[in-house]
Amino acid sequence: MSSSVLWYNSPAKAWTQSLPIGNGTLGAMVWGGKENETINLNHDELWSGKPKNTVRQGAPEAYKKAQKLALEGKLNEAQKELETNFQSVFSQAYMPVGDLKFSFELSGSVKNYRRSLDLAAAIAAVEFTCKGVEYKREYIASNPDKAIAAKLTCSEKKLSFTLGLSSKLRSHSTVEGNILYLDGECPGEQIKPDNSTCPMYFDEDENRGMRYRAAVRVETDGKTDRKDNCIEVKSASYAYVYFVCETSFNGWNKHPFLEGKEYIEPCMSRLAALPAYDAIKAAHLADYTELYNRVKLDLGGEESDLPTDKRLVSFKRKKDDISLITLVYNFGRYLAISSSRKGSQPSTLQGIWNDKMVPPWNSNYTVNINTEMNYWPVLMCRMPEVNLPLIQMVKELSESGEAAAKGQYGARGWVSHHNVDLWRLSTPVAGNAQWASWHGSSGWLCEHLFEHYEYTNDVDYLRETAYPIMKGAAEFYLDILVEHNGNLVLSPGTSPENSFWYEGKVCSVAKYATMSMSIARELFENCVKACGILGIDEDFASQLEAALKKFPAFKLGSEGQLLEFDDDYKEFEIHHRHCSHLYALHPARLITADGTPELADACRKTLQRRGDNGTGWSLGWKINFWARLFDGDHALKLIEMQLRPVKSVGINYGHGGGTYENLFDAHPPFQIDGNFGFVSGITEMLVQSHDGRIYLLPALPKKWQNGSIKGVLAKGNVIVDVEWKNGSVANYSLEGKGEFTVVIDGKENPVTLNDEKKCFSK
Repeated sequence: MSSSVLWYNSPAKAWTQSLPIGNGTLGAMVWGGKENETINLNHDELWSGKPKNTVRQGAPEAYKKAQKLALEGKLNEAQKELETNFQSVFSQAYMPVGDLKFSFELSGSVKNYRRSLDLAAAIAAVEFTCKGVEYKREYIASNPDKAIAAKLTCSEKKLSFTLGLSSKLRSHSTVEGNILYLDGECPGEQIKPDNSTCPMYFDEDENRGMRYRAAVRVETDGKTDRKDNCIEVKSASYAYVYFVCETSFNGWNKHPFLEGKEYIEPCMSRLAALPAYDAIKAAHLADYTELYNRVKLDLGGEESDLPTDKRLVSFKRKKDDISLITLVYNFGRYLAISSSRKGSQPSTLQGIWNDKMVPPWNSNYTVNINTEMNYWPVLMCRMPEVNLPLIQMVKELSESGEAAAKGQYGARGWVSHHNVDLWRLSTPVAGNAQWASWHGSSGWLCEHLFEHYEYTNDVDYLRETAYPIMKGAAEFYLDILVEHNGNLVLSPGTSPENSFWYEGKVCSVAKYATMSMSIARELFENCVKACGILGIDEDFASQLEAALKKFPAFKLGSEGQLLEFDDDYKEFEIHHRHCSHLYALHPARLITADGTPELADACRKTLQRRGDNGTGWSLGWKINFWARLFDGDHALKLIEMQLRPVKSVGINYGHGGGTYENLFDAHPPFQIDGNFGFVSGITEMLVQSHDGRIYLLPALPKKWQNGSIKGVLAKGNVIVDVEWKNGSVANYSLEGKGEFTVVIDGKENPVTLNDEKKCFSK
């Protein structure tokens, strides 16, 4: 149980102590109060703003001017040109639905209190006794029924409470019998004046925002009444509470007010059609466990009887609670399933959980690492269904990004930059060029499209979905490549989110950047592979191959490190949290420990120069880097750092990165990407795959002497189980079809699979 249940002996006192549940679309945070319970609610379509043209007038001319300045070595001038005449507007923000609040009648002291989240069942629970009476609550977020449901029970007919629903958004609530309605509207605009964010409402229809209805129904054997715009329940032994929500969102390119879809009747129809609680729960368990149970991790270690928050504090001192690592691994898989399901929006910087009108970084899709990291573990943990919302967003971006490619650069194809929102913003946002003037996300997101094919072997998907989008992204990079010293480069170049000293000033714009060139190289190579697999576009593949021959080689610096830019500039912040120039090592495989050992060593020196510290997601990325370098002990060091406890209230431990009491990753503040990087990193420490090679225990730490991982997916659609004893592979099995090479301790073992499961032992 200690590796599948979060539990606490007191209610949450802060949002990052409360427990998340979600069904991909609806999210909730359960605080577990005794007399007063708060449930923070979210819907993945509730965003500020509306579709609009964000292309900057005169941008192509500004880009060409900046390119010329950069290639002439006038880098500071190039940066000024980009920041002054090329960028557009910031993204819109993800909004909270509101809060469901219970006020319970309790007299006397509470005993035997327990608040928990069962990851194996996706059920949050609260239980305690008061004057010998047992009170229990359980909460589920059902994907099949698109609802959040709660079951409140009492061992005697002494369950009495009032229930209200309120929102920070423009809204009003109504009670009719045992149903509570909330009708609300999102701000029509989210702007950033003077580095502060302000939600803005408008009265003109063309400037109005997203509308929604949330509804709650209560069923009970007690008496119900209306009290102060709340539902009152008296003297019950049970109460079932059902929550649904619908929005006017009608697509990324449709105005949510003028062209919004009907949402009130669908909301009420869904609420009326909900089955009984037990049926909702049964469907939820069948749906959720089918995904969650596909992978099982056992790292050994003793079961712990400590509450989860106290386990974190203990781990900081002793680092001996190995099953805590398994718990956080399982929590990451739980969050992936809970925040991204077929038909939902992709998970944001905070998954689907946000309680603020002004969330950090607008809780948007930050696509220079964070959104991509959210989806790293999905395929390797054998959940391709969970990947579908990301694929759909990239498809929509490829449409909105055509205007950005043409309007900002005068180029073919499509492009996206540093930030994306519900309205598929694809132009460069306003701000420092070190992050705003970066056009690498379209290429990086295409890597996820191609990896979906590599893991699933779905040729129809590659032909109909992935390749056309990849081709458009490649066409954009082909169009903006420019000759420089006999090479083709993407100039000017930036590297999220680092800078360097140049002519006495801090500069973020170089002639070209290693990351952008790596992204373009990988995209071109993947497009060539796709053309070969599909037997199409020979001429286009030839164009890409010709361009690849003129790409500059990786450069090493004075200390043997991989250079981030075209020259060995003096870094402004040597310990910067981003390691963008190591994209070729991870997530790409342009550099590998056994295939390009000299470049891998340069990556190792780069990581050593950067240092191990960093924000939560940065530590998560570094775990993956060290796993790719086959250094399990160093990867484990970063895992242990990422599990440093960060207080939600009171004293902070005073470091970047760590884990909150509810196991959310701490940037700080909360960002969910570190939770997902944690999962992918551990998985790759145990199983890696590429180009028909399956590596077993490539980065096993010395501390993990005995254990197993079962059900993970290798590229080529191969299901892998591996068990190890005394630090070495004891047995393993592969299930799939095709020719593969299994690599164990550097030794290669050819294997042929024919749609069967083969077991091997050493």
